Amino acid sequence: MGQAITSATDMMSYAGELRRAARAMPQAELAQKVQQSAAQIEKTAIQQVAPAAAHGIGRLLDTFA
Repeated sequence: MGQAITSATDMMSYAGELRRAARAMPQAELAQKVQQSAAQIEKTAIQQVAPAAAHGIGRLLDTFA
């Protein structure tokens, strides 16, 4: 069995690897499934980071307003 990827940085990196691999796949159906997996991993990584970054982003936007 594989290891669990828990850091957002590793998730984004792995999603990129999946997207590159999908582009090289000759089977369109399989490539689409791999692309969907990459998108789901990216979504999970963003959800993991978003709560921590939301406060900082709000403060940054307040400086411009």
